[in-house]
Amino acid sequence: MRQRISSFVSNNRKFIPLMATALLALVAYGVGAYFFVGMRNPQVFLNLFRNSSYLLISAIGSTFVILTGGIDLSVSGVVALTTVSSAVLLREGWDAWVVILLMLAMGMTLGAIMGSFIVYLKVQPFIATLAGMWFARGMCFFISDNAVTIDNRIFQILGKTKILIPGLKELAEKQGNPAPYITIPVVVAFALLLIAIYIAHYTRFGRTVYAIGGNEGRNEQSARLMGLPVNRTKLLVYTFNGFCSALAGLSFSLFVYSGHGLYAPGFELDVIASVVMGGTMLTGGSGYVFGTLFGVLVLAVTQVLIQFIGSLSSWWTKIVIGVLTLVFIGVQTILANRKSGRQSAPPSEVLLAARRKQQRLAFGLGGAALLAIVLLIAVPKFGSASTAEIPVITQCQVKPFREADAASLMEDGAVIVYHRTAGPQCVDELFAIYPDGRVVGDDGANKVEKQVSAADVEKMLVAISVDHQWFTSEIYSTYLNPCRQCFAHYIDISYDGQKKAVTGVDGTTAMPPGFAFALAEIRPLLPELKP
Repeated sequence: MRQRISSFVSNNRKFIPLMATALLALVAYGVGAYFFVGMRNPQVFLNLFRNSSYLLISAIGSTFVILTGGIDLSVSGVVALTTVSSAVLLREGWDAWVVILLMLAMGMTLGAIMGSFIVYLKVQPFIATLAGMWFARGMCFFISDNAVTIDNRIFQILGKTKILIPGLKELAEKQGNPAPYITIPVVVAFALLLIAIYIAHYTRFGRTVYAIGGNEGRNEQSARLMGLPVNRTKLLVYTFNGFCSALAGLSFSLFVYSGHGLYAPGFELDVIASVVMGGTMLTGGSGYVFGTLFGVLVLAVTQVLIQFIGSLSSWWTKIVIGVLTLVFIGVQTILANRKSGRQSAPPSEVLLAARRKQQRLAFGLGGAALLAIVLLIAVPKFGSASTAEIPVITQCQVKPFREADAASLMEDGAVIVYHRTAGPQCVDELFAIYPDGRVVGDDGANKVEKQVSAADVEKMLVAISVDHQWFTSEIYSTYLNPCRQCFAHYIDISYDGQKKAVTGVDGTTAMPPGFAFALAEIRPLLPELKP
């Protein structure tokens, strides 16, 4: 029996990371659905793809880069630059489709430039793409120091169009839930995934990508001796990844409806972790594009589980993903060592010692993963995120959310109370919107008032509660330390006998899309508070 298992593992070694990731994603979601009734809603499962469409798009491009034995750290910078550039061009009145094509061309150009440095000037991929990331981040602030709101009809349609899933509508109706749906960015992400799978496994270009990576760079030299177009392939890989990064930036713009230079901080690490957990080896030459989908799902499921637990900070997502990434790298290393050990046929005593060492490493990594899970469940107080106490950022002491003042305004008849704190000027602004159209604002030093129509207020409330499903489990509180240019938000809404308060922070991938949509509905009605 043991020999059969060993033989199975040996013959299917390259599929083990992929199968492990897929099993982990499915089991984790199944366990969550067992303990949390809300996760049994089909829409919650589809939200895994809605909230991670831009991550999947970017990870697909990075999979090709890593398969060649390279790395691309510029993805977060290109994503941020795409959001800022598209937002500014749309604000200036450019046609939305022209902006989309221009952003994709910009991403491909940046990718081609970095690829040229790597291929022809022999610059290390780590250095070339790190420089590209900082260049893109710097260009963001050259274009605009502040966040730029996107208010374009085409972008609104692309971001808010709901595509119903056949067969799931009846199931949702039996559970008393709205019909489940996906959005256009999800369709784009899966279309790109299918195209990438075909390119990787059924074209000469894809076979060349696999031939280049792995074996500590020696495979690249072998590919050259075989007459394969190594330089052209690597250049096209980085160009394609630039395209994917720009497309991910456009998808992210449809997620937050704004652009800012500090959006997607650390996004490149999420991308690399997704690719590695999907079974692609960092040394290149081994892995599957399809596995990247499950790597993204593991990250998304982890995030959802932490949100449903409720008492944990969203930073726990990073902790769990970090541990899982280490485990997958360890497993890949062990499998690679077993393969190389069989090829070199060392003496039996050396092989036995190597196996024992690998077993100790595997047990150590498994113990680390188990310890992380125990801490995740048993010590939630260390990661809990309080909405009443906001951490310190470098510029100033960020004010706590004024929940008591918000409650008082709601008792006075306000239907929406919105508190915004932090940002580049460390603001502390509290707004209240009343059903008759009266809107008041207070920053502690100034008070302003504005009058809008009652119909506008009613229209906004309907959009937030119905279209963006404010009072459902799709909208939940998240909190991370605000970046230097980002704001922390507190929104309390009372409508049609329902009341719900939610917190969030700009520029984070953890924020649910409905929260960003609600902000976009509220902001046009607010008066301006001048310092």
